[in-house]
Amino acid sequence: MQEEVADWSARYDALMAAGEPPTGERAMDMAEEHRQHISGWFYACSYALHRSLGEMYVTDERFKAFYDSTRPGLAEHLREAIAANAARHTSA
Repeated sequence: MQEEVADWSARYDALMAAGEPPTGERAMDMAEEHRQHISGWFYACSYALHRSLGEMYVTDERFKAFYDSTRPGLAEHLREAIAANAARHTSA
């Protein structure tokens, strides 16, 4: 699991470095991969739950510090990518 997280983090860092907006296809695909990782390792993660987690990643300082340790601003970028991904998969 740690290898998956490290790989995902490196790829998300590169995506941000390349200037990919959170509403871009690559960012939404990475958000979907993030959601599936949670579902595979922890618990079923619906799009609505994933949106809530995205908010927590920004508002809870512990999660924000974790994501922003990869790249400053990653927590906010990911939150927006999660919301965009959820919107493309649901009518919510």
